[in-house]
Amino acid sequence: MTRHRTLRIGFLCGLIALILLFLPSTSVDSAPGANETIAVYPTTPSFSQYFFVTVSGQWPNSCVPAFHALRLEESSVYIEAKTPGPQVICTDGQTSWDFSVVVPPRQPNFYVALLAVISGITGETIASAREEFEVIGGIQTIPALPQINEEITVRLAGLSLDSCTPRYDSHGVITQTLTIEAQIPDLACGQVPTPWQMDAAVDPLPAGEYRVEMFVTDNRVTPPRRTRLLDGSFVVAEMIYTIYFPLWGCFGSDTSPLVCETELWPEGRGALP
Repeated sequence: MTRHRTLRIGFLCGLIALILLFLPSTSVDSAPGANETIAVYPTTPSFSQYFFVTVSGQWPNSCVPAFHALRLEESSVYIEAKTPGPQVICTDGQTSWDFSVVVPPRQPNFYVALLAVISGITGETIASAREEFEVIGGIQTIPALPQINEEITVRLAGLSLDSCTPRYDSHGVITQTLTIEAQIPDLACGQVPTPWQMDAAVDPLPAGEYRVEMFVTDNRVTPPRRTRLLDGSFVVAEMIYTIYFPLWGCFGSDTSPLVCETELWPEGRGALP
């Protein structure tokens, strides 16, 4: 009798273990082996462009992190991700995950992107990653593709190695070259990298391609030293056309029944990619 009872208990225990083996696991946070990574696209963004920060990794179960919040500080980009709460059922097994966030333009400087994965069950940080990157300066025209009847703002930006940053002085146009002059005054400078930005308002220009050169005169040395700091180019358009493409081509034997036309767009503006 005892022997039969023991056999029944053993059989029931084995059956329960088999059932539990094939049941999905409950929501459990597990960070080891997640291998979170951060990538910035483009790798070195300019001060005038939006950029992407992509985070990815391998998670030990199906309850992978999802985007929760983005926070921007002076030299940091904080990204917070969260795993699901306790009401979500997780299945065991390595699961790939990733998401991207768009970051608005930032001043030229050195930055760090920080990822924190927060438990949806306990609220604690269970995984993290970091990636350092640089936002570079340069020249931006506003609008990006100006027309002959428009005033142009030429925006220049960069990162000085100390707190003595260039200050706008003057600008002029000779033939197809726009020259912008800036000065660094003879002052005591703090030894900390400092971003700077200046605008030059340029009157409407004839259509054509123009070269931009920025020169900086450093008054901290004797005699003052003038050097070229930035250069670039932009185009002034006589007019902007907008071409509306049909659902299929306007050429060949299988043409669109829609009218293929080119229209003048008087309010057109160039847009940065």
